[in-house]
Amino acid sequence: MSMQMALPIAMIPGNSVIHRINPLAKIVWVVGYIALAFSTQNVFLLYGMALFAFLLAPIAGVTKPLLKGALILVPVASSLLAIQIIAPAVEKPWTHVADIGVLQLYGDGLYYGFVLLGRVVSCLLMALIMVMTTHPSDLFTSLSKLKIPYAFNFMLAMTLQLIPVFQREVGIIMSAQKSRGMKGRGFAAVLPSFVPVFVGAIERVQQLSISLESRGFGSNGFKTSYRQVKVRPSDWVIGIIGALLLATLVTVSIMRGLWSVSSLVVFPHIFVFWLFIVAAGTFAAIILATLIYAFKK
Repeated sequence: MSMQMALPIAMIPGNSVIHRINPLAKIVWVVGYIALAFSTQNVFLLYGMALFAFLLAPIAGVTKPLLKGALILVPVASSLLAIQIIAPAVEKPWTHVADIGVLQLYGDGLYYGFVLLGRVVSCLLMALIMVMTTHPSDLFTSLSKLKIPYAFNFMLAMTLQLIPVFQREVGIIMSAQKSRGMKGRGFAAVLPSFVPVFVGAIERVQQLSISLESRGFGSNGFKTSYRQVKVRPSDWVIGIIGALLLATLVTVSIMRGLWSVSSLVVFPHIFVFWLFIVAAGTFAAIILATLIYAFKK
């Protein structure tokens, strides 16, 4: 399995409805998602946002790579929920649920654990959808039309373009190591690949620097792009609907005191106990499996 497939944070070619949406409209939704996620504590709203973002994946044809990219949420979710149960991020007094050895479990922090997790999940899914369906050059051109500084646009575009390049190079180097009888998988195989990848990155940066100088990067002249991005009426509709809807929800949430419904959501003690067992066990298993896989001879 290539590194690019293991870490799908690059554009997935396609011609879906989501692919054809103007990058600026997608940015409106991503920024709105972030603003709303961090201005509300309503778990129903947060996970509704996550569900809506996930439903865009089959429309765009990126369900499989999206799920691979979202695997990082497994250790994040397990550690976040376990920590909130033993150390709630709320004011005392806490509701004691059970004891596991020296650990005391409390049910008060579980709701806010779900809130924090909902923020991460909703924002990550929407951001991944945008990255997987937007060509970096299209994003660069669209931001230029908004008079965003040229240097900032270039750094953003290069980040999105170079990450998959480096992923592919790591995959090639690891395949070469495997063909020479070295380990081709796991951290034990990744560590020896750092030196050739680092050297290749330096050479690539030098070539890029020479290429930029030869093309007059940094001049005050009018900047052009070989990719032309047009704003269609449907893009205006999608962007305006997203801005109005998300801005309205942000305003309502702030006026309602972050719109927390913690008083309406009560978790049974047995649920809190077993959720901690599953979350802590999952996180410990991931750490243990990673260590064993990394140092396996």
